[in-house]
Amino acid sequence: MNLSQRAAAEAAGVPHRYLTIVETSDGRIGTNLDLVDFYSSAGIEILGEATIGKEIARAGARWSGPSSQDVGKAEKAKFHAEDTRVSFRAARALLNRGQEEVAALTGLSRATVKSLELGKAWEESHRTLLAFYESVGVEFVGWGDPVANRYFGIGVRWLPNFPCQNPTSDSGGR
Repeated sequence: MNLSQRAAAEAAGVPHRYLTIVETSDGRIGTNLDLVDFYSSAGIEILGEATIGKEIARAGARWSGPSSQDVGKAEKAKFHAEDTRVSFRAARALLNRGQEEVAALTGLSRATVKSLELGKAWEESHRTLLAFYESVGVEFVGWGDPVANRYFGIGVRWLPNFPCQNPTSDSGGR
C-alpha cells in the first residue's frame, strides 16, 4: 500500500501508538480487528494459521486476488495487480528490517535494495535478495497471468515449520 505506519493508523482510524503495539506485540483485540477491516477494505488479506492454545503460524499478508486463474479479464480488473512476481518491500516488512540492514546482510547496496523493491529487474541482485529472504523463512505468494503479464495475490508469509519466524538477531535469523 506504500503507507507509513502513521498514515496507515490515521486511515484505519486508530491511534499510531496502538498500531505500533499491534505490529510489534500482543495488542488489543479490538484494534487488531479494526486494522484487519482497514487492510481488507484496501484489498489486502492478512494471512495466518491459528490453533487455539498456539501462536499463529505462517503469518503474512498479500493483495487479494481472483478466486481462480481461470476467471475473465473483467473479474481480474477488480483486483490489484503487480508488475513483478515478488514484493521485496513486503518481505523486508515481514522481517521488520530497514533497507540499510537488508543491504548489509546481503552484501548489496542500499540503493540496489531500494531499486529492487521498486521493481527494477537486475537478475543477479534479484537472485541474491530472493535467496536471502527465502533463507530466513520468507515465502513469496501469488500467481501470474501470462496473457496480461501481471501478477495477482502477491505477498509474503512465513514458511511452514521454519525454526525462526521472527528473526531478530543481526544475522537476520540465519
